[in-house]
Amino acid sequence: MTKRILGFDISSSCIGYGLLELDEKTNNIKVIKISYINPIKTGTMVERIINTRNIIRNIINDAKPDDIAIEELVKYMPKSTATTVVVLATFNMMVCLEAYDYLKRTPNIYNVLTIRHGLKISSFPKKEEMPELVAKHLGITFPYEYKKKGALKVENYDAADGTAVALYHTFILANKINKKVKKK
Repeated sequence: MTKRILGFDISSSCIGYGLLELDEKTNNIKVIKISYINPIKTGTMVERIINTRNIIRNIINDAKPDDIAIEELVKYMPKSTATTVVVLATFNMMVCLEAYDYLKRTPNIYNVLTIRHGLKISSFPKKEEMPELVAKHLGITFPYEYKKKGALKVENYDAADGTAVALYHTFILANKINKKVKKK
């Protein structure tokens, strides 16, 4: 039997996600999709949330996951304004609610430090190291996207982080990490 795990890394400018499939007999992990979306920046906050919600709903419905894992909102952001924190919290909760509506239960919520510690191979990975770390764990070449002039798109790191959330949860399901699932 296989289990599909969808992971999200959420912000108001980019939502990275990864869809993995776990063979529960062999514990083999297969990559189905690594991607991201850029929520719209125009319109009212309600219009932005509704537009993003509809996209997230389509991603979830297309993925048909058995589990959804979401990176927890960072509670301490020293350089962020109250407005930024409120917007991030709103987007994060909206994705959590969409996941709940699909699963009929609370999605799995993980702290970013817990995820990175759980996936580290030697030293604690930085955000810019996550694509290669995820690729190494999955035995793939990371599907980097480039700008027209050849520079890496910053969205690669969000896509890697979303995939890392799915990978961390998959490792828990496969008993490769013995961590307690944190519910929000």
